[in-house]
Amino acid sequence: MITIIGAGPAGLAMAAELTRRNRPYRLIERGRVGEAWHHHYDRLRLHTLKHVSGLPGFPMPSHYPDFPSRAQFLEYLHQYAQHFDLRIEEGIELRRADIDGDRWRLDTSCGEADASVLVMATGIWSAPVRPRLPGEERFAGLILHSRDYRNPHIFRGQRVLVVGAGNSGAEIAVDLAGHGVETAIVVHSGIAFVPRPQSAAGMRLAAWLLRTLPPWLGARLLRRRNFQHLGLPLPPGSPLFHYPVVGYELPQAVARRRVAVYPGVAQIESGSVVFQDGRRAPFDAIILATGYRPALDPVAHLIACDASGRPVVDRYWRARRHPTLVCIGYTYPTTEGWLQALGRVVRAAAHGIATQADTTLHDRRTAGALR
Repeated sequence: MITIIGAGPAGLAMAAELTRRNRPYRLIERGRVGEAWHHHYDRLRLHTLKHVSGLPGFPMPSHYPDFPSRAQFLEYLHQYAQHFDLRIEEGIELRRADIDGDRWRLDTSCGEADASVLVMATGIWSAPVRPRLPGEERFAGLILHSRDYRNPHIFRGQRVLVVGAGNSGAEIAVDLAGHGVETAIVVHSGIAFVPRPQSAAGMRLAAWLLRTLPPWLGARLLRRRNFQHLGLPLPPGSPLFHYPVVGYELPQAVARRRVAVYPGVAQIESGSVVFQDGRRAPFDAIILATGYRPALDPVAHLIACDASGRPVVDRYWRARRHPTLVCIGYTYPTTEGWLQALGRVVRAAAHGIATQADTTLHDRRTAGALR
């Protein structure tokens, strides 16, 4: 039995692909379908057009806007599961997985289980990275991770610092500023901005070009829009190696002086923050938009990861050390949307599972014949 861990977009897409191939599976989820999406902030909308963000085999509804909201995407995930009649066991957490011969032993919150193939699809938004800021224990206000941010309402009348300028940090800063909250953002190492896509064909073409053009030319294209004069420099090295911020809302807010920009944090004090350039400013709350790490704790003792904590896999998304451990949804090109890549990822992963199963069956038959 193939066991899939996680009923988010990657897990659902994998289950649908296995269904199409008539491969039996078990899909378990520690929370609800799309659990991580239940915790995202209210303002969140997809950064990629709905036409390229639908999961394989079932497009998003035609009445959805071009960039669906968090609530609409959650609704779509449920529709997807119903469309393919996916069997999902909710409320079951995988605590640890170990390999025992050619089988996986799974320690779950509902007891022991086993599997022939283990597919980890727990996502990249369920394990927040929470760095410690120097002196944060002295801060008198609220410090929270962006995972716990919902909307600006509780911050009205306050001065808020957003630490981190990825897509989440940029959107939260714009959200706060748009509701009259005095807002600042920390830009530690630079940002590459790309325009919000206008067509599905253009988006697919842009992703393909940036994956196939010579790196120097792709980087030159991304450097065409530079907001360094606003305190928003490009990141060091090639912008192709950094996840871009989609849309120009943050530069526009900075240009209109609705969002202030600071470099890295040097020290936190009771009611203020000292920055690396020596400036000091008062704040009532700090929001850490410092990202997430792949949620791979149950198999962390068995896999090799790169410097970013992403699993090292082959072209079929199989862990290098264990070919029956498949990790999907943790790695994707910086020039392509995560959802946009899922279709080809699950097809390759399912092909790898089938190839591995056929090889194992052949080896067993050969061993039996030799006896």
